[in-house]
Amino acid sequence: MMDLSGEEGRMTFNRYMFLRMIVEFVGVVCCAVQLFSGSTLVGLLITGVIALFWACGEIWVATILNRQSPRRDELSDEHQRQATEFAFMVTLTLLVALGFLFMALSLMWHMAIEFPPITLPAIAMTALVISDARYLWLEQHGMGDADED
Repeated sequence: MMDLSGEEGRMTFNRYMFLRMIVEFVGVVCCAVQLFSGSTLVGLLITGVIALFWACGEIWVATILNRQSPRRDELSDEHQRQATEFAFMVTLTLLVALGFLFMALSLMWHMAIEFPPITLPAIAMTALVISDARYLWLEQHGMGDADED
């Protein structure tokens, strides 16, 4: 377990982003379990447990870590902008590819292809994880190993 009390273990903005990314990934797993398990009671129960874990993680990240003054420098802002644009483009590309795939399959099979409504939250949560992961990658490669607040 991470000791956040000492100087070396202090909570930095990049560590905060990493923890947030993990919590968002749990949200993706929650959506994916429901997506691939169907609407069975077992799938719903598994999703509920994972969603509860995810919600507790979000509350923990938001309140216990309580970022009073997150880092606000120009390089960090630029990395956040680039990460958001990257996640947007990846998500947009995925949605367009899925749209064309479903259209082609429906034309070949002469029937409409539907997807469960949980697919959209799963894609949205994945975009959040991609954005945070891209931000951390840019921070690592843009600043070396320095992890300043």
